[in-house]
Amino acid sequence: MARNKDVPGLLERFMEESGETQRWVTVNEIRTHFHLDELSAPAISGFLQRIYHGPFFSCQYRVERIENVTVQKPQRRIIKRYLVTKRPDAREKKPKDVSTQFNRSNTHDVFTDSAAIERFNRVLLRDAGGPDNSGGL
Repeated sequence: MARNKDVPGLLERFMEESGETQRWVTVNEIRTHFHLDELSAPAISGFLQRIYHGPFFSCQYRVERIENVTVQKPQRRIIKRYLVTKRPDAREKKPKDVSTQFNRSNTHDVFTDSAAIERFNRVLLRDAGGPDNSGGL
């Protein structure tokens, strides 16, 4: 039986093993692919409904559409199929190139804890009237 926390991983494995970035999926296909019993169906369908209504950030897939399909075997019933697609990769945000009054450098520069302590000590020495060998801030 698939638990709710296992379903995102199962869906990702299912899509990766299919080799497609977009495809129609039914709960029964996922269940039979992973040899799961019928008790796992609500968890799978619930998760597919969830990623239809909004993103699930730890899962790289989303459901674009849900359709009802009538099946005649062995008896007439209606099942849902889900159009699962891979979400586009998140774009990396670049901070603006802005100089600050504190470090006189780009915001892209790495400012470590040890560099902060070093600057703080220089300010303390300057304010106390001690020698400032830093050449300015």
